[in-house]
Amino acid sequence: MDEAPRPKEIERFSARMEAHFRDIYRRVMADAPICNPALDVACVGFCAWGDQKLGVLVTPWFMNLVLAPVAFTGTQGVAFPCGVIAFRLSELPGFGPMAMCSLFSPMQDFVDQEVAVATAQAALHGILDPRLLEGAPAPEAYPAAPESRRETPVERAEKFRLAEAGQETPRQKLQFNRRAFLLRGRAEGGKASSP
Repeated sequence: MDEAPRPKEIERFSARMEAHFRDIYRRVMADAPICNPALDVACVGFCAWGDQKLGVLVTPWFMNLVLAPVAFTGTQGVAFPCGVIAFRLSELPGFGPMAMCSLFSPMQDFVDQEVAVATAQAALHGILDPRLLEGAPAPEAYPAAPESRRETPVERAEKFRLAEAGQETPRQKLQFNRRAFLLRGRAEGGKASSP
């Protein structure tokens, strides 16, 4: 194992990453609807993890756990005190290979930067806290996540065309309406109608 990164090296890495993503935000993302204008770019809690740097990157459009540098390709599970976390390889110009794990995207639920940073700090603390595993079922006891189908570019374009025309998309028509479901069969006055 190589030498652990020094605090100044981690500081420089964080500052460069913040500058890189602020530039992306300014040039490309500022007007994107996925962005939360109440948020800014921040590297949160970056520290040495063995011979790597570990921390959370907060942007107006995502919050990712970052591990750098890495020597794997594709997706790989990395062991932490809380358990194994799946990371995906990411290559940024000037940074070399790093791995990222999405924590949140989009970021619309965060009311301000303070809440986003506090969430990032809590996530990092949780990842590094082995006590979170005490009493937890073994990983094989958790059901596998269902395979989700990604929207194609053609479907996405059709969705935006329909939205601009003020029409419902096929997906919106099929969405479950909890209120209608819970109130079905109810007559005027809030009493259930007889079948």
